[in-house]
Amino acid sequence: MIVVQIMAVMVGLYLARLYNYLLFHTLVELFAVLVAGGIFVIAWNARRFMANNYLLFVGIASLFVGVVDLLHALAYKGMAIFPGDDANLATQLWIGARYLQASALLVAPFFLKRTLQPRLTVGIYLGVVVLLLSAIFAGAFPVCFVEGSGLTPFKKGSEYLIVLFLGGALVGLRRAAAAFDRAVVTLLAAGIGLFIAAELAFTLYTDVYGIANLAGHFLKFAGFFLVYKAIIETALTRPYDLLFRELKAKQEEIETLNADLAARADELEEANCELEATLADLESANLELEATNRELESANLELEAFNYTVSHDLRTPLTGISGYCQLLTLPGLAVSNEEGKGFIFQISAAAERMNQMINSLLDFSRLTRGALHRSSVDLSQLAIDVAAELRLSTPARRGVFTIGPGLTADGDPKLLRVVLENLFGNAWKYSGKRDEAVIAFGRRPGAGEAVWFVRDNGAGFDMTKAAKMFAPFQRCHPGAEFSGSGIGLATVKRIVERHGGRIWAEGEPDKGA
Repeated sequence: MIVVQIMAVMVGLYLARLYNYLLFHTLVELFAVLVAGGIFVIAWNARRFMANNYLLFVGIASLFVGVVDLLHALAYKGMAIFPGDDANLATQLWIGARYLQASALLVAPFFLKRTLQPRLTVGIYLGVVVLLLSAIFAGAFPVCFVEGSGLTPFKKGSEYLIVLFLGGALVGLRRAAAAFDRAVVTLLAAGIGLFIAAELAFTLYTDVYGIANLAGHFLKFAGFFLVYKAIIETALTRPYDLLFRELKAKQEEIETLNADLAARADELEEANCELEATLADLESANLELEATNRELESANLELEAFNYTVSHDLRTPLTGISGYCQLLTLPGLAVSNEEGKGFIFQISAAAERMNQMINSLLDFSRLTRGALHRSSVDLSQLAIDVAAELRLSTPARRGVFTIGPGLTADGDPKLLRVVLENLFGNAWKYSGKRDEAVIAFGRRPGAGEAVWFVRDNGAGFDMTKAAKMFAPFQRCHPGAEFSGSGIGLATVKRIVERHGGRIWAEGEPDKGA
């Protein structure tokens, strides 16, 4: 796009050259003067905001380069503004302007990170330009062009020295490239390259209106056009890419850091969520462990009580068996057949009690430790079946069973049958002294949870003994009054707890439970 723009303007300049060479020359030089002046205006007014002094130094130098270039345009042969009207004055001014420009571009990288005093720099350049112009207009400056023979050795040597300066400036710009936008560096480097080509072209002409001179001015125009694009246009349309390049870089760095911080924050939040989840898992595991510990402590206490009870209750029939056996073996003891049968009967009864206790213990262990096989259980039908079996076991007894309809639960059918068999069996047993047993099974309404009950009109119990009713071998009534192993309610409690429930008892002596 830039090449097309340059070529389009060059076509116009060439048409101007066909009409009048002085018009062509003046247009090229005025464009260069305007670009130089524009660079100074931008650099000078932005000097307080620029992070580096490269552009400020080039801008100050450009002001004076433009002044000398303007004098060069006015002094060109044929303009007839200054006395003498030959090509030497314009050529001397040209060389002076090029020395100022090339030296400024060469030195500018030195001020990239160094302090520059703008007013002092302007004063120095003003002094240099005054001395330069004084030398030129006073005739003290070396001759650069001789009519009839062309360029002098001083002029050609100066052009080559200026080319070296520009080459050094190009190297310095490349080294300072990190301080500028990439597009700006590319345009400036291309502009300096065209300035070098222009200087080389200006070593070849003998006629200030000749082809070599024309080519040199075209190259100069193209070089200043690229400098215009690099500095003036960029400063006006994208100031942060030129004047505030470092500020923009810092801003981009901050944005990158903010993005990194946001990403880190997200990672931290995710890690916190994972940590919270882990802590929640640990807390849950701790709660489970505490619950397990409580269960183990309870089981240990229960086991201690169980061991004591088993050793006590099993010892009673064993003591009887042992005593009767000793009586039978006492020397000199005369025992009749009837007495012997009585002893043997007592031994057999004690052994049977031991057998029942052992079977109850085995049932207790088996029923409370096997796997649960859950399904929907019709408790009403289960209760009807258990009640029917109780009636068949003692057909002479009178009893009324009231069973709520449509009662269902989720649980192990076999274990829930054991629960109802024990609860109904206790109710039937402890109401044995009534003329008519009244037993009810149902669900308590409005409790907020599923609460089933078995109620009877039996012997009841003292509520101070309610806490130990569900412990193995613990009984509220003497065995002589109501027989039993003391394992039934302990088995019921274990089964209910394995289903995630709880069981309790309420009663009053002689008023049922």
